[in-house]
Amino acid sequence: MKLRILEGMESLGHYLLRDRIALLGQPSLAQTPALSQPAGAPLEVFEGQDVRTGISVVVFKPMPGTPPELHISATLPWTQAEGSAWVNEVPVGAVQASWLAGRVEPARLLHWTRQLLEAIHTCQAQKVPVGWIMPELVWARGSKVWLAGVGVPAPEQAWDYAGLLHTLRALAGDAYPALPWREPLEAFLTGGMEYAALLERLEAITPEPAPVPLDPSASEPPQETNPAQPGPAEPPVQEAAPPPPVSKSLKVQIGQEEPTPAEPIPAPKRIRIEESLNPPFEVIEPPGQPRGGRRAWWMLWILAGLVFILAGGYYLLRPQPTQPPAPSGYVVEFRLQPPGPKASIEVLEVPEGSKIPLNTVLAEVPGQVRFDVGGIYRIRVRVQGRAPVDSIISVPNPAGVNINLR
Repeated sequence: MKLRILEGMESLGHYLLRDRIALLGQPSLAQTPALSQPAGAPLEVFEGQDVRTGISVVVFKPMPGTPPELHISATLPWTQAEGSAWVNEVPVGAVQASWLAGRVEPARLLHWTRQLLEAIHTCQAQKVPVGWIMPELVWARGSKVWLAGVGVPAPEQAWDYAGLLHTLRALAGDAYPALPWREPLEAFLTGGMEYAALLERLEAITPEPAPVPLDPSASEPPQETNPAQPGPAEPPVQEAAPPPPVSKSLKVQIGQEEPTPAEPIPAPKRIRIEESLNPPFEVIEPPGQPRGGRRAWWMLWILAGLVFILAGGYYLLRPQPTQPPAPSGYVVEFRLQPPGPKASIEVLEVPEGSKIPLNTVLAEVPGQVRFDVGGIYRIRVRVQGRAPVDSIISVPNPAGVNINLR
């Protein structure tokens, strides 16, 4: 993956236009007859940045006049008109949905579909045109989605339902034919179903209720095991209670039997058989071997065995040195071409499960940068004296990332 920081980008006032993301047809001139562009000129859409705040913007030009004031959810607001252009402001951390095409899970795509349908239905009720819908004009962050260019008319249609169907199909990728809401969605977008009926179908097909039955079943085993734990624990408590009285009765019996051993004062008659330990004959021992030599050897063997056992036990039970935990995550190599000044990497959006703080400098490159979990990250590259650049990277990335300065 390569990031290019280009000098001499096109600018529009205090907006820096980085990339042209779409080339639309001729805009409608019904409300703006003073358009300075020649007839048939295309409508260009740029992804840019406000150099004052660093916020990403979407610029439509040429679009004379003033943009409409929108208060519709799931739509990008218009900030102002700059010359012959309209400017949409992008929420912090949002990325183009086209970058995620084919990698959106069905549950999240269902949330996006509901939001886009509700936004277009509201625009239709308020007579606000939505002439262009495509993946490049849809911006997403987590479970939220926004549509750019709301209010820009098109000569062919006021509401681009065909573009919405194409956009959702592109975002779903290979999973689109298996989507459970594909048929009602296509029926609505082709005019074969009402909006209210579509909402009912989407509520009925929603995948959230699927994991709900798993909660009771997952909680039943603990309920069965929990009563089983106190069950066997109660009998020991009941059995442990009787021993105190038994011990007391034993003490009483012992106290009663104390005088009985004192009664038999005369000792019983005993027969004692004494046997001399010395043999009746003289024992001749070999010279040089004392009598206790064999016993001393046995003692030495026993002591050696005890020492061996103690040494083995100490070796097994000795405290193990604590080793620092191995660093987890994924390392991505960032390279700067040509080598020279250093660049800083900021993280704007992280995948689910990541604990990397947002909008802070993660590392300086060139060098290795560690990411805690795999997934899609949106980063910002800053080089002194150059405009910052946002990009999307996928982790893990064995090939690394090249940052080319031009």
